[in-house]
Amino acid sequence: MNVEAFSHLFHSYAATFPQSDMIRLKIAHTGRVVENARRIMQSSAFPNVWKGAGEIAAWLHDVGRFKQFCKYQTFSDSKSINHALLSCSEILQNDWLEACSPDCRDVILKAVAYHNLKTLPPDLDAHEAAVINLVRDADKLDIFTLLEQAVTSGYLAEHPEVYWGLPFTAPLSQKVAQAIESALPVDYKDIQSFADFVFIQVAWCNGGLYFPASCALTLERKCIPFRCDYLCSILPKREHETVKRCCAIAEAALVRKANHGA
Repeated sequence: MNVEAFSHLFHSYAATFPQSDMIRLKIAHTGRVVENARRIMQSSAFPNVWKGAGEIAAWLHDVGRFKQFCKYQTFSDSKSINHALLSCSEILQNDWLEACSPDCRDVILKAVAYHNLKTLPPDLDAHEAAVINLVRDADKLDIFTLLEQAVTSGYLAEHPEVYWGLPFTAPLSQKVAQAIESALPVDYKDIQSFADFVFIQVAWCNGGLYFPASCALTLERKCIPFRCDYLCSILPKREHETVKRCCAIAEAALVRKANHGA
């Protein structure tokens, strides 16, 4: 199994689609997800035998995004198609895992198929849980980066498709805030505004990251302070207390888990 070959495979496949800002966004995103996955594996008690599968799954986790955007002009699965399952379909149709062992092929496909689930099936083997959560964590770490880059560059205002075209100035949903306060996954059906979209990421920090190394990287990159300051800058003052409270809860959860793995 030549892990390096999957970088060439990914870039060759992506190049077959009409190049646009959104396609280039996903190409860059995947490269950073792979780098995040490598950092997590270096810093965690990650099984050596599954590191190759973890990196391959990171390269392939979003290959369905290219067909999704070209056909539907959106990255919102609820408005188009489940991009994780579409990614699996592309992998299988192109026989990209033909050289992998059956066990490796199975865990890679599960990692791709499950990377966008709200919660994972409870019956995963230890190696399945490691590879699947590696991709989920690495993906989330770069989604943090994508939002920050979009905000600081002004890119966000030009591309509402990044945040699913949600109302930019609408208030926070109480259901989303309550999920964060209770350390529960956010139900995407409750996402009604751009602020809710940002709060999905705050919720990930309160129990949604699997590896202590992922929590440490999130703290190192100051992801929560950025979101707290940014939301307070765009929302009315009456929303600030909720924003600050939820962000403080999420930051404390990151510290606990990062220290637990130290």
